[in-house]
Amino acid sequence: IDATEAFYRHQDDPGSMPPGLLQADLHTPHSLGDFVQRALGLAGLTFTIATACSSSAKVFCQAERLMRLGLCDAVVVGGVDSLCNSVLYGFRSLGLLSPQTCRPFAVDRCGLNIGEAAGFALLERDGADLKLLGYGESSDAYHMSAPHPDGLGARLAVEQALSRGGRRPEEIQYINLHGTATPKNDAVEARLVADMFPATTRASSTKGWTGHALGAAGALEAIITLLALRTGLIPGTLNTTQLDAECGPQIQLGNTQGDVRLALSNSFGFGGSNCVLLFGREAA
Repeated sequence: IDATEAFYRHQDDPGSMPPGLLQADLHTPHSLGDFVQRALGLAGLTFTIATACSSSAKVFCQAERLMRLGLCDAVVVGGVDSLCNSVLYGFRSLGLLSPQTCRPFAVDRCGLNIGEAAGFALLERDGADLKLLGYGESSDAYHMSAPHPDGLGARLAVEQALSRGGRRPEEIQYINLHGTATPKNDAVEARLVADMFPATTRASSTKGWTGHALGAAGALEAIITLLALRTGLIPGTLNTTQLDAECGPQIQLGNTQGDVRLALSNSFGFGGSNCVLLFGREAA
């Protein structure tokens, strides 16, 4: 998007147009997916999923369906997002940007920090010890940017992920929360977690560490969740010192070490596009 914005800035003086901006495939919605396929020399199907901040979580769901249907044996999934003016100004116009470092779930939270990231994973039909056990997808269809106040779509996505994986809420050791540090999103998600999960479940938002990587957030946070499964390191909620009263005992501030065998990764996007991934680690 930043390249396309740069292209338009040169429209009044075509002679100053950098040659690199004249590549037509640079300015399509599928440019990143096309680049990854060519760079890795991959054959077969390629898709671009654009559902705001749930985009690169939903790619895991698409990959599972492709393999289950026998269309492929392995899928490269990922998400990439880099800063551009239209996104920066858009979030500013909504009053969602924090003037300081973001504080997810804090009583004094006042907005998000935009981050940049690229994250990729290889999903295989016969994978190793880390597995995608289930997923849930839903749509609030409630508001263009605000979540459903009762978290109905988010709850449905969590329930679907657990049901597909044949797991119960009390079996989950860690939840990587969407946790953007915006007032409404955090309040809805905090109530959902407090209501659905026992006090022993540990949960955190890692956006204090990474910023909100938007289209790349789902993939980035899925990878952080997978690392928690592999290493037992459960990241805390950076920058937050006092949790909002909506938060239950599940949300933790500091890093901890523990035995993590089942974990969820939440991604909730604009327009009420929700995706929850359930990952698991085989017992040693």
